[in-house]
Amino acid sequence: MEYFELCQSPKVENAIEIMGLDKEKYCYAMSPKDFEALDKLKVAYFSGREFEEICDVVLRPTFLISDSMKKIMELYERESRFKGVQIFPTVEASKQYPFYWVPNFPETDCLHPKSVILDNGMVKELILDRRKIGSRQIFRIPGLVEYKVIVSMPVAESILRRRMYGVELRKVEVA
Repeated sequence: MEYFELCQSPKVENAIEIMGLDKEKYCYAMSPKDFEALDKLKVAYFSGREFEEICDVVLRPTFLISDSMKKIMELYERESRFKGVQIFPTVEASKQYPFYWVPNFPETDCLHPKSVILDNGMVKELILDRRKIGSRQIFRIPGLVEYKVIVSMPVAESILRRRMYGVELRKVEVA
């Protein structure tokens, strides 16, 4: 089976900037322990300016997915848990009120020995070990500095069919 890294598209020039989330609690590389410490629902803000792009995947301050993306994820990975973030605009004229979810996907230790990890902990070349993945459709790789969410081909196809905005799927090598 083929696998892909789920990330925010680099083509998005003005991704939504979320304000009002504690960067200590809503950190980039959130661990399962960090996830447990979060409130079930949090309120945050964004500027509400017209040019700000509301994406289905947001990387800052932490990995967030839209409500539409969450519905896809729940179809394929029942062990995943989510905590909500309601976003309000700071401009009254804005009619957009996006709702995001902080996901807690199951972790699967499936790095292949041929993967190249730099001294600073960043991944230079990601290679997954097919035998260690098992039947997982969506998972995270533990022990990395980077927050990597991996999805299977069926999940990737579901995302593409629904035309999610600001999403990129990067093919990952599997050995």
